[in-house]
Amino acid sequence: MANERRILVVPKEQSSKSLQQLRLPHPRTGILSSYYADVQNEALLEAATIDMKGKRSWLGDGWVLGNGSASILTPVDPLFLYLALITKFSKAGEGEWKFVDIDSLQLESHEQMDAASLIVFFGMKSVQSRALVTLCEVKIISSDMQVVKIDNSKVIDWLKRKCDVSRFPKSLEGVVSSAAGCEELVRQAKVREMALLVSEYLPQYWATRLFAEFGGFAEVSENEQLLSKRVQAVVFDDPTSYTMGVSSPQASTAKPAKPKSAKEKQLEKAAKKSKPITSFFQKKA
Repeated sequence: MANERRILVVPKEQSSKSLQQLRLPHPRTGILSSYYADVQNEALLEAATIDMKGKRSWLGDGWVLGNGSASILTPVDPLFLYLALITKFSKAGEGEWKFVDIDSLQLESHEQMDAASLIVFFGMKSVQSRALVTLCEVKIISSDMQVVKIDNSKVIDWLKRKCDVSRFPKSLEGVVSSAAGCEELVRQAKVREMALLVSEYLPQYWATRLFAEFGGFAEVSENEQLLSKRVQAVVFDDPTSYTMGVSSPQASTAKPAKPKSAKEKQLEKAAKKSKPITSFFQKKA
């Protein structure tokens, strides 16, 4: 399996030759998922596989791959994975956290996850330093030991920065069209869509906290409900009520005459030229 050939579509900043495949828990679901680590640049890529279900193959220089699937790799912020792991092992109660040794965190995680993948992931030291500074309260116990716990305010500040509307994808512009005409509603609608995107990588606890920080986007939801009611209030005519060539569809229910075929026209013409049968029985004078 280690030498199994795969087709990867990678960002131009990375080379597939320097990537290591990892099996790490998805930060939202906890299910082991496929990632690739660029250890040299300390970057993490998420793999999304396009499954062709045996309907195509790949042909290369001297090789054939019967499985026509391909994996598209996109960058993902590794801090999402750190947040999920530290949340899991440092939670002491609802909104309460205990200090944990970051090194023992690796050992505890090994019991339920891919140990080799976690060693590579935790081995990216600049990523780990950034995660601890951004998400945690850190205590130095000794020169070779530090303990950490979740810092609520730091996490919320980081998540809110992730929802900055300056990063709003152009592909989602149509989603916020219902708020058009009110600049503030448009802004809130964009923030909500950003929060939904970010929540795809959050445990439920933090997704709930993030939406609460924005007030649940009540004004945007109210505007969408009003728009929905306006659309439902519009009465559309039933297309079946219309009759071709009739100005008032309700005034007539007659169906338009079916065009005559060429054969029917010939028979009708011949019938007009023929004499009636009574002409053969006229009385002689």
